[in-house]
Amino acid sequence: MVKFEGSASKLKLWTKRAGMPALCLLVTFFAVITQAPVAMGQGTTEFTLNTTSLDPDAVVPGGSSATTITIDPVNSFSGTVTLGCQVTSNQTTNTAANPVCSISPVSVTPPATATATITTSLQTTTVGYSVTITAAGPATTYSAPPLQLTVLAVTPQFTINVQNAVSPNSVPAGSGAEGTVLVNPINGYVIPAGGITLYCSSITPLVTIAPVCSFSYPGSTGSLTANANPLVATLTISTFGPVITGASARTQPIYALWLPLPLLGLAGVGAACGGKRSRKACGLLAMFVVSASLLLAPACSSTNTATTTTPNGTTPANTYTFTIVGVDSNGVISSNTGTNTSGPSVSLTVTAPPKTP
Repeated sequence: MVKFEGSASKLKLWTKRAGMPALCLLVTFFAVITQAPVAMGQGTTEFTLNTTSLDPDAVVPGGSSATTITIDPVNSFSGTVTLGCQVTSNQTTNTAANPVCSISPVSVTPPATATATITTSLQTTTVGYSVTITAAGPATTYSAPPLQLTVLAVTPQFTINVQNAVSPNSVPAGSGAEGTVLVNPINGYVIPAGGITLYCSSITPLVTIAPVCSFSYPGSTGSLTANANPLVATLTISTFGPVITGASARTQPIYALWLPLPLLGLAGVGAACGGKRSRKACGLLAMFVVSASLLLAPACSSTNTATTTTPNGTTPANTYTFTIVGVDSNGVISSNTGTNTSGPSVSLTVTAPPKTP
């Protein structure tokens, strides 16, 4: 048996007695040590695991963050590594709707990379959370140091979403369209007694006679209240165009041609009963009556057609976009938390009004 104990001088003396060069023995000794199954600094004897910092490391409720996972083999390892992710609250108090972590892909063969995505909801409690990434090989498992994610506290708020786009999406000037808008309370928001009122804060493009938007609420109230369930309002977009104001007469001469027939009949009877002069006179009279009836016939019959006016002008043909916002009775303005948008929008195409017959 070869035993290693004592100082280096004793080891040298022992090697001389054994007839083995000291240098060869030391090389063999350290080679055995390096092959021993000890744990690695960032993994196991099968693989190493590294993660990047969460990007971002702080989100608002409804936001998400991500980290990149890198798996490298150790000692020519070529097996499959299964990845996992766990999110725990840093607070001892109860939390709601904890962030959810998902990894893609879940199984890898080193060397490989994967992505862990941590998603929060609008109801996630605003505290700190620890995100732990684990990797399991055929024989060993390793957990990376926890990553820290903070869900920021935000003011109770509400968001607006277009539930149904305006329909029809194209109308002639003078007609209108309707859609529905959904209001979503978040972060514990409570609708005040005065309710929420919706507006179209902007319209593009800007024109002189632009379309007009208005909102109607459940129960024919002037705003959305806590009793409205669901919190849905109807959006109406109106345009300006021709307005029917009355009727005008259009002549139909052919319907008056029957008027000279009785007179011509009387003239024919007189001509038959009288002499030559009478017949000649009756012929001239008949020609006169027929000619007069043709001239006077337009005044004897007519039909009515609609007349229109545009007292407010006509909305120009174009595609218009409306941005929707809401304000409650306390002055709180709607906000789609976690996004960069100023508010939801709807679009309506206006075409030229139809021609009046």
